[in-house]
This record gives sequence, structure tokens and C-alpha cells, in this order.
Amino acid sequence: MSNFRMLCGTTAAIGFMSGSAALADVTADQIWNDWKSYFETFGYEVTASEARVGDTLTVRDMRMMMPLPEDDGMVAITLGQIGFVDRGDGSVSIELPSSVPMVIDVEAEGEDPVKVSLDYLNTGLQILATGSPEEIAYTYSADEIGARLTEIIAEGEVKDVGTAELNIKSVSGASTVKVGNLRDLVSSMTTGELSYAMDFANPEDSSEFFNLSGGADGMSFEGSTTYPTDGSFDPENVDAMLRAGFAFDGGFSYENGHMNFEFEDGSDQAKAQTSTESGVFAVGMSPSGLNYDIMSRGLTAAFQGGDLPFPVDFAFAEAGLNLLMPIQKSDETQDFAMGLTLGDFTMSDMIWGMVDPAEQLPRDPATVALDLTGKGKLSFDLFDPEQMEALERGEIDMPGEVERLDVNRLEVTAAGASLTGEGGVDVDFPTVMMTQGMQGTEGALRLRLSGANGLMDTLVAMGLVPEDQVMGARMMLSMFAVPGDGEDVLTSTIEVKNDGQVLANGQRLK
Repeated sequence: MSNFRMLCGTTAAIGFMSGSAALADVTADQIWNDWKSYFETFGYEVTASEARVGDTLTVRDMRMMMPLPEDDGMVAITLGQIGFVDRGDGSVSIELPSSVPMVIDVEAEGEDPVKVSLDYLNTGLQILATGSPEEIAYTYSADEIGARLTEIIAEGEVKDVGTAELNIKSVSGASTVKVGNLRDLVSSMTTGELSYAMDFANPEDSSEFFNLSGGADGMSFEGSTTYPTDGSFDPENVDAMLRAGFAFDGGFSYENGHMNFEFEDGSDQAKAQTSTESGVFAVGMSPSGLNYDIMSRGLTAAFQGGDLPFPVDFAFAEAGLNLLMPIQKSDETQDFAMGLTLGDFTMSDMIWGMVDPAEQLPRDPATVALDLTGKGKLSFDLFDPEQMEALERGEIDMPGEVERLDVNRLEVTAAGASLTGEGGVDVDFPTVMMTQGMQGTEGALRLRLSGANGLMDTLVAMGLVPEDQVMGARMMLSMFAVPGDGEDVLTSTIEVKNDGQVLANGQRLK
């Protein structure tokens, strides 16, 4: 959690340099004070030398310090010069040199100090602040911004750092900051091409190295965050932060991403290349729940080396994961969801050749997809350390209740066969737990299976499955399924009744 606090502060420092939120007058001193207040929200102690000459407030040697948890040391971030210029029309221009040094010092108790030096780089950067102290609007643009690692000092000596840099072109965006009992930050940004690179080698053995590079044609971001301003921002106690009003919701999208990776360490070596036509990464947290949404489209990947005996190539038309879950106790019904999509999966002929050298199985793209939604109740606070410990000790009998579960999509398609389904059930959870059976559950699941018999015949012909096992599988299918709307198509409707009955196509199984 302490890393989360440090990440927030460091990101905030870089974010303010890029811009960060109506219309009245603001002054240079007010903008600088807002910056300090923002960093102090994360628990940093901010110091700097300030000097005003005419309409310009110059801040030098800005240093943000934060103690590590349990008094185990200190983290300090030092920035170079920043200028705040009153423009005479109620707005303030923030000016930065084309290269701003940033130093991160970590002094942990009982360990050697570590110093990491970076250069924050920009070309054509313009940042303008307008509004009032209670609501500040930032707009910004730059031909290019970036960051470059310049030095690492650890164990009392300077390390050979190689290359580590990030560059982003054609940056533009806007942010709105509203300050009251809470600090609300709403931001949006678009960029052109971005690239990153890391290239490290063992100075004592050039055959040992690590290379990582990649980028994308463009990126966009939209998000909002609410911070408590009463001093309750404490990543060591997320539950208290949420109760004080902390929340965030935001997402990145990108186009034409790519990555190359290679390392060698003695006898171990590996390579990887990936490319993606587009992608989305979104995450949010608030008292109402936690959600993730990750999706990549047009994904291709190639791996070789390591423990792999041969190169592995595969591709997805679509690969994604989404999750929505409650995180705080509530007597009201809450939504939850989980989804997984691996769409139109293909793999290289070399992999196919290991299991099907005679090419008897159809090699059509495969798909695995599951989309679940539901309603229920959580009976403890997920981020409360004391309640989590009580749960682990078994002192909380029932972590939660499920009231409704819907299967919006079920699909498994591969090797010429396909299983699809959808349905839903209502659950009277106390009755289910009391009877330890199906009583209290009512709903139906509708399934369709195509190509199963053809696939089983092929597997027998290949010698992968014995004939007697296939006969057993066919007998089982005849108990649960009926002929469908085409050749080699079976359908089944599985129903659960409130009194505990289970029916398959109207025939009682239990």
C-alpha cells in the first residue's frame, strides 16, 4: 500500500507538469499553493525555495518527503525549477525548462539508501491555469514529453543503468480541479505516437542483457478522482478512505500497440513479440464497488526460448476480462459481474502438428466466452483489515449472499464443435443454505451443442479417445439433450424449481 501512496505522489508530480481543472481570477501564488495542497493530500511534506520577480513566482528545489510505513525510513522526491507566471488577465502560465531533473531517494531502515535520478523532458510545452482557487481549469499541450532514467545509486555505488526512457508526442488535454470538503479532479488527454525502451546489460558480462521496447500510434485517457481533504487519505487503510469519499474511475485506450522483449542470462534466454490493433484498460473504485475492464483487439504474439521447446505463435481477434464486485458491507442488493472473452483464437501449424499431424481436426478459430451478471449482498468490508482477519479466522459465518445469477453468454467453440448457452436463476440464499440442496433456487439454463458427434468420431479415428468412452459420452448426452434444428445439433433446457426439482427438457432428474 505504501507503494500506492508513492505512485500517486510521483504520478501527480508528472501529471501537474502535463496539466491537471471555470471562470474567475487565479494568481501564481494560489496555483502553487494548490499544488502543495494536492501533494500533501498523499501524505508528502513539501518544501521549496520560492522567489518572486515581477509577475513570476519561481519555485526551485521542490522536495516532497514521505515516511515509509512503521517508521522504516523515508522516501523523498526532488524536482528542479518551476515557474508560475501571472499573465495579467486572471490566468497563470506554468513554465518548465525543456529538461527538469527529478530525484527519488529511498532510505529504508537497516538498508543502503537508493537514489534514482530522472530527467523530465518536454518540447513546446504550454500549461495554462484559469478559474478560481475553488475551481481551477488547466489546459496543456506539448509537441513531445518524456522521461529518461539517468542514474541509479545503490549499495553505495553508481549502477550501469543502460537505457530507460519514455517519449510521447502531440500531447493535449485538460483537467478541472474543484476543492471543497473533497478534492474532485476530472481529466482528459489525447496523444500521438508513444514509445518506450529499456536496455540493460551486465557490465561484467555483455552476454547477459535485458531489452524491452514498444509503443503505440496514439493514446487517450479520460478519468475522474475524488480525494478526501481532511487528512484521511491513507493507502494503508483503504476502507477508511472510501468512507471519507475516495473514489476514482478512468480508462486508457490505444491504437496499434506493439512490444518486443528479449533477455539472456547465462543458459536462459527468451524472446517475445506482440502487437495489438487496439486496446482498452479501465479501472474504477468507489463505495459502490470495484470494476476492471481490459480488452485487446487484433492481438498477435510470438514467444520462444525459456522453458518452451519450440516457438509458440498465436493470435486472438479479441481478448478481454471484466470484473465488477462490491467491496463494502450493505443491507441493500448490490450488482456483480464477471466476463472473459478469448475470441477467434488461432495458433501456429507447428503447435497443431504436435496433436494433429494428419490435419484431421478442423483448424477453425476457437472461442471461449463467458458473461455472468448477478445481484447479491456482501456481509463484510473487503478492505477492512480487521474484518478480513475475522473472516480468515472463521468468525464471519457468511461472507455474502447471491440473490440472482444470469448467464448472458456461454460459448466454447473449437475443433468443429460448439457449445452455447444462456439463462438465469433466482436464489433464496437462506433456504439454500438451510437445506444444503437446490430448494430455494428457480430458473433455467438453455444450451445448444453442435458438431459434438463429428468431433468424437474424429478423436476416435485419431486414437486419442477410446471408443467405449465415446459411447459413454453419447449415452450421457442422450439423457440430457434432444435433437436440435440441424444435423449433429443437440439442445437442452435445464430447469431448477423452487421445491428442489431439477428437470432436463421437462423430464425430472431430481
